[in-house]
Amino acid sequence: MSFNKIIGQDVAVRALKNIIARKQVRGTYLFLGPDGVGKRTAGIEFAKAINCERYLSGASCDCVSCNKIESGNHPDVFCVFPEGPSGSIKIEKIRDIIYQASLKPYEAKKRIFIINEAETATIEAQNAFLKLLEEPPENHVMILTASSLAGLLPTVISRCKILRFNLLPGGQIREFLMTRDIEEEEAILFSHMAMGSIGRALSFKENDLISRRNQVVNDFFFRKSALLREAVLKEQVSEDIEETLYILLCWYRDIFISKFTQESNEILNVDRFSEISSYSNRFTKDKLERDLFNIMKAIEYTRRNANPKIALFNLAVELKRS
Repeated sequence: MSFNKIIGQDVAVRALKNIIARKQVRGTYLFLGPDGVGKRTAGIEFAKAINCERYLSGASCDCVSCNKIESGNHPDVFCVFPEGPSGSIKIEKIRDIIYQASLKPYEAKKRIFIINEAETATIEAQNAFLKLLEEPPENHVMILTASSLAGLLPTVISRCKILRFNLLPGGQIREFLMTRDIEEEEAILFSHMAMGSIGRALSFKENDLISRRNQVVNDFFFRKSALLREAVLKEQVSEDIEETLYILLCWYRDIFISKFTQESNEILNVDRFSEISSYSNRFTKDKLERDLFNIMKAIEYTRRNANPKIALFNLAVELKRS
């Protein structure tokens, strides 16, 4: 049944069902909320329910239309993602959408365009999109997803009906993970580290990120050389440098939290709470605040396609300072 895949977003799901039930599906929608909380899934399920051949009070089924949309093979449902080294949606992609929106649906009730991570669209792309967002052709629906309003033009935002998606409680994530045959001990750890995102929790299991976390912490944090091994400063800077920095950010964050409380409920790396608690005594509050700021700054530099080796070197220097 449609929308059953969306966990913990009852308000947004109820709004979508009401829109369908009242036959008010029109215009442009903005699904706004953190990464990994169900926005993309909601877009697909909304498209399925709108075009379902056996309409069931806002719930889609396993009809031909629903199956095509689910598999990504429906000629009237388009999903757009950021592309290229810059990780952005460029004007050429928007021009293609504008052209596709000039055509009538081939077989669906409505043509659906799902623009994922719309905040990554360039200014030129967003400006080119404005008229289409304001007045989509009849039987065409635009769905934008975004983790933040910050990257979106006010003129884009003003043309959208906003549905908000929220972070999920850890207990709800844990229960969901256990339905996916994940052992309880792992489910507890992943639910802590997910910080409210089911998508992030699932990636820990699928990508074995706990092993990656252990490697980063053990190799970089606990060695006397602090963050960087010699290999990192040579030609072996990996493509997942942002992930490495994020792991370090979470670790330092836990040390900061542990310095002021002995409650493990607020700790992300809960399986290593005793180490974190012990290590927190070695830092002053000011030192931890500086280190957290510098890690976040390094993450921002890497997102801007700055030289990762320079970003890492500068971070290593800062982290070694007293």
